[in-house]
Amino acid sequence: MRHIFRSAPARLAFIAFALFFLVSLLSRVLLLIESRHDVTWDLSLIGAFATGVWFDLATAVFAIIPWWLIGVITPVRWLRSLPGKLLLGGLAAVFSITLIFITTSEWFFWDEFSARFNFIAVDYLIWTQEVLDNIKQSYPMGKIISGIAASAAIIVWLLHRKGVFTWVTDGTTTWRDRCACLVTGFALPSLAVLCVNQSSIPAFTNQYHEELAKNGCWSFVAAFKQMELDYERWYLKLPKEQSLGEAKALLSTANEPSTSGNIEDLRRSIKGRGPEKRWNVMLVCMESLSGDYMSYLGNKSGITPNLDRIAKESIFFENLYATGTRTVRGMEALTLNLPPTPGQAIIYRPEGTNLTTTFSPFLDRGYDCAFFYGGDGRFDFMNRYYSTNGCRIMDVGAWKKEDVTLMTAWGACDEDMFHKAISEADASFAVGKPFHYFCMTTSNHRPYDFPEGRIDLSPHSSKKSSRIKAAVKYSDWAIGDLIERASKKPWFKDTLFVIVSDHCASSAGKTELNIPKYHIPAMIYNPSLVPTQTVSSLCSQIDLMPTVFGLLDWNYETLSYGHDLLSPAAETRPGRAFISNYQAIALLRDDGIAILKPNRKFSSYACDRKTGDFSPIQPEASEKLVHDATVFYQSASWLFSSGRLKNSFRQSLPKTLPATDDSDSPK
Repeated sequence: MRHIFRSAPARLAFIAFALFFLVSLLSRVLLLIESRHDVTWDLSLIGAFATGVWFDLATAVFAIIPWWLIGVITPVRWLRSLPGKLLLGGLAAVFSITLIFITTSEWFFWDEFSARFNFIAVDYLIWTQEVLDNIKQSYPMGKIISGIAASAAIIVWLLHRKGVFTWVTDGTTTWRDRCACLVTGFALPSLAVLCVNQSSIPAFTNQYHEELAKNGCWSFVAAFKQMELDYERWYLKLPKEQSLGEAKALLSTANEPSTSGNIEDLRRSIKGRGPEKRWNVMLVCMESLSGDYMSYLGNKSGITPNLDRIAKESIFFENLYATGTRTVRGMEALTLNLPPTPGQAIIYRPEGTNLTTTFSPFLDRGYDCAFFYGGDGRFDFMNRYYSTNGCRIMDVGAWKKEDVTLMTAWGACDEDMFHKAISEADASFAVGKPFHYFCMTTSNHRPYDFPEGRIDLSPHSSKKSSRIKAAVKYSDWAIGDLIERASKKPWFKDTLFVIVSDHCASSAGKTELNIPKYHIPAMIYNPSLVPTQTVSSLCSQIDLMPTVFGLLDWNYETLSYGHDLLSPAAETRPGRAFISNYQAIALLRDDGIAILKPNRKFSSYACDRKTGDFSPIQPEASEKLVHDATVFYQSASWLFSSGRLKNSFRQSLPKTLPATDDSDSPK
């Protein structure tokens, strides 16, 4: 070691290594300070830091590879010249700027998601335009960039002042030194790949500790490599025949019998309780609307007066949970009605096209199906998903310039999108065609901007919490405005409005999966069509559209894992919900929660859904929960990976229900 550090290449790499390690350690300390009220101040926090140091060391050996190579190929005599010194200073400046930029980015990412870089950060790298616009509108980028540049300049000045560059150029560069450095420069990263793995991070009781144990750069690369997680390879599983057979048994009821005895045919035949209705359905998926913004979960700030009123006039689901933490995950749940597959949402995947979705029964009956979005629907591959599944694309690219009154990085304000949906509904009604529209809002999202004068709060407060509160209230106002405008239309009397959130405003918590952060509002509204009712049973986003189909009394076949919550069988069926992040997938029931994780790991707990606290569970209950969770998730993942969700596969199967008559107009 003493001999190696006499060489200039090794000294150059050591400087980069030390800089990377120290900045990574500083980043962890800053994140700890930011989350000081959420961490548990015990010995496990020391374990988190020790694990983090291990990951910092492993990541650093990758970060210094360019420095190894520069040191090996550059003659030390040239480095002692003025151009060489300028090169060293320039390299140090670029490296310092990069490190500080990553640390700063991770700070803001943590502020938004309470997590190290993950799948979301990978998405942000891919969808550069929306993200950069959002950042520019949300943060004082001029000051931030100036601060980063100034910090880097100070680091370079200190290195020069302390004679570090001179120390490097005083080193030797014999061929023996170069070969030793070259071999070491490739051996250490190879060793790091073999010895360090993201899945080896200990299972901390407090989830914040697990995030602090990571290195942001390492986590980013790990997320990029694991955009999809093969269930069969990574998760607890049963023999395929057993999994599918038990899934058929768990899903089938007297009202929703299995279509066939074939073990691989998970279709169920749904029959209406009366004559089919031809009502329109407008589904409004609200961005980041946590249940605790509304009064039904105790919020007394009055920021959702319209939703609170509509909830009392609707079929309201007071214990409904989102399947995930991303918009595409909510869309997946609302249109595919399946438990969330591990990794990225199906919408995001290349194979997520031409599927059997909730649009299929509408399309079979001649409905006009459309996807409305105030932003660019190419983001997260939303346009690809909806267009290949039978929807007209009505994102902002299909609008006229005068249709937009206010545009942010994520899209036009909610009222603009609702105005567009109403005008399209008018056009469908004019030609006697029923419609089903999926409307995705954007205003309750950073930068939390909206038109002035709509509510009594301003979008331009200096406090983030105040801006969020104002954005929620504006989104609520826009919903009220939608209902008021629609109520004056001739098609209103035949239209169900389904209002639901895509996910909560945040999902961070101390436990593996923070249950209260998945609790979202959902309601089906039109007092002239459906009676006011509160559904109190535990349920999921995937149950919402099957309940709508039940209200329509439709006969159809489904691969859905969701159920009609108003059917006679609902009273005897135990409540359950499916929740997930990118790697942990869970079955939540009244008797507890089972969490499945990569490398065949699992955990189970009794849980308090109001507080999110976990406690030990009886072994018998744990075994049953874990087993049923495995059945649900393994069979659902198989449905997608086997191609059974494809429309072409559905159309190749024999029909077991009479064809529907789509010749009638709405009535």
